[in-house]
Amino acid sequence: MQGIKVILGTYNTMPEGASSSLFELTYQSSWRPFLSSLYKFSNIRAVLFYSGTVLQWIEVNHPEFILLLEEMISRKQIELLGGGFFSPLMSVLEPTDKVGQIEMLTTYLRKTFGKRPSGGWLYEYAWDESAPQVFSNAGLSYSFLPAKPLMEAGLLNPATLPVLITEDQRKLLYLFPVLDLEEEFEEPVPFEAALEELTARYEGAELYTLMVSGQSVPWMWNVSGIESPDVLFEKTFAWFQKNCLLIETMTAHDYVKAMQISTPPVYLSSCASQRFCRDGAHRGAIGNRSTVQPDRAENSQDVHNINIKQMILQNSFSRKLYDKMYYVDTMIALLRGDKARKKSAQEDLWRSQSGDSSWEGRLGGIRRPEVRMKAYQSLIDAEKTTRIHGVFVPGLILDDIDCDGRKEVLYHAADFNCYIHEKGASVFELDSFKTHQNLCAVYTVGQELGPFNSFVDRICQSGDFAKTSVDLSSSIFSLEKIDKSVQKVSFVRDIPSLKLSLRKSYLFQKHCISVDYEIVNQGDNTLTFRLMTALNLQLGENLKGVRFAFALGRGIREYPDATQQYPDQTGLSALDSIHVEDDGTRNVLEMRSDSAFAFRMRHRFDPFSTVDLQRLLDSPFEAVPVAPAAFTAPPREEQSTGAKEDRCYGQDLGPINPGPNNREPMGLGLNSSQVFYQGTEMLFGWDLEMPSDATRNVSLSLHFSN
Repeated sequence: MQGIKVILGTYNTMPEGASSSLFELTYQSSWRPFLSSLYKFSNIRAVLFYSGTVLQWIEVNHPEFILLLEEMISRKQIELLGGGFFSPLMSVLEPTDKVGQIEMLTTYLRKTFGKRPSGGWLYEYAWDESAPQVFSNAGLSYSFLPAKPLMEAGLLNPATLPVLITEDQRKLLYLFPVLDLEEEFEEPVPFEAALEELTARYEGAELYTLMVSGQSVPWMWNVSGIESPDVLFEKTFAWFQKNCLLIETMTAHDYVKAMQISTPPVYLSSCASQRFCRDGAHRGAIGNRSTVQPDRAENSQDVHNINIKQMILQNSFSRKLYDKMYYVDTMIALLRGDKARKKSAQEDLWRSQSGDSSWEGRLGGIRRPEVRMKAYQSLIDAEKTTRIHGVFVPGLILDDIDCDGRKEVLYHAADFNCYIHEKGASVFELDSFKTHQNLCAVYTVGQELGPFNSFVDRICQSGDFAKTSVDLSSSIFSLEKIDKSVQKVSFVRDIPSLKLSLRKSYLFQKHCISVDYEIVNQGDNTLTFRLMTALNLQLGENLKGVRFAFALGRGIREYPDATQQYPDQTGLSALDSIHVEDDGTRNVLEMRSDSAFAFRMRHRFDPFSTVDLQRLLDSPFEAVPVAPAAFTAPPREEQSTGAKEDRCYGQDLGPINPGPNNREPMGLGLNSSQVFYQGTEMLFGWDLEMPSDATRNVSLSLHFSN
């Protein structure tokens, strides 16, 4: 290892919208130990990336950490990298959004630390051919990509691991080949052990760039068997200091400045981290999926021959967010004359583009209800900002928002949005501007294909919700009429098997959506059946504080505990209305019908875990702020399940986790999985008897609080 040059570093991101407890656990088990240990060894240099989301949280909750970063930057011990403020998947963004996200983080770093970044980090190494131009236009001259895909593509010499040059439209970008500790080893190992192995594996390399995700630190620490992460990193940096005559640690900026890099440019169409390719492909498509990720996939994906956009859009839930993002982006582009308003809308749009909302990610990503809700909240805020008072006119429009070749019906009002698809004539987005929430942001896993819309219809056997005669959820309804004067749209569908004709009309009023069904028996026989419609609503991040009340004639039956079981499998009957209140989101909803209806409801709970999430939850650190400048780790000791529940704030770390009786939340104890609340299915049923040529009308209205 004589005279070798090494770049050490970590990259640190968190999902936008994640709970403060999740941030705090990551801070105590990863961010704080690394930086506080490095501070004690002033001659050891490192390159660090913190997303804007992480830095903003740290600035509020641990300002002493920011002061430490400032001092270490001033003595040129560390280099902070730029990149997307909210760690987006750059490959799926518009060029203006890419540059805007980078400039937003650059501005933050310059104002906070007095220094602009020279290089940029790509979330999950998600590369596309436009990256050189985007980075160059944003003032960044180098980035980082994993060495393995570069070698597999024949672009990188494994004997020397040189810094590469690439370009796009004559815009140059240096690429540092990264020996990522997660991709080079079956288990993350300490930096010193990794370097000893990698110098033997890649003997004679010009530079060894060793990086690791901050979310892997608990894993690295568990494997090491050392008593705390602080001791682990102090041991690591002491080893580098002891061997400082043989090993020179440096920053990427210093290397580019000192070295004369001259080589023909290379070109790479796409790239991403192994974990993104593995988990994005295996968990992206809706279907039967495991709840626990394996440490390594049996067959790794080709990380330099992928289409990142195609991969994430296999997940129909990320597809819905993607479509909404571009729709809002278009509305912002049409905003003229008010630069402050446009800037505010753009920042909300960028906040929705957090990479974790595009896939299930290391800590759950889009599968976490708080991440989905935060993404939609940001998009709703951005859309609301574009609506100029006195210019915005409520109404119905037709637009192909999901680019499937068919136009959807979009209703825009001052208080809510409602988007209707011809498939099932069902609602696939329902935005409340009061609570900044898309009530249709449910998520389904396993055998339950999704996404689930609202006002999805079936014809069932009389008196039964389970025995379906005709499922209309995937049937294409014909758009019959749009009456913009009264804000009404009608769809029609014939049901040949039963010789029924169904007209389904949506009437939009202030704080109300009314869905009217007109059913005609065109056959010669009397028919008896149950008309059923389903509402699938994400009432909040969890069910804590959600209350239900059911009107039966003149009586009211209340269920203050949202997880309480109902009287029997058939649910309730002869209801007039249902009232739902949520203290958390401040949602107040009421469903009313002009005819008595049967009702059944179930909440969807999703047990979930990943390797990174499991090790984070199993760490012994407390999810409470430490005193300023208290850079010491608590001793590592075993905790009981009960203590773990108190320590980790089970309700904050994840949505309500129902126990065996569906009434009490389970604690997030050792070796437990999180259970996410993924929405509530409400079934409304009307039992009808229809002679030949008879017509029946049924109505269901959804009212929002004003």
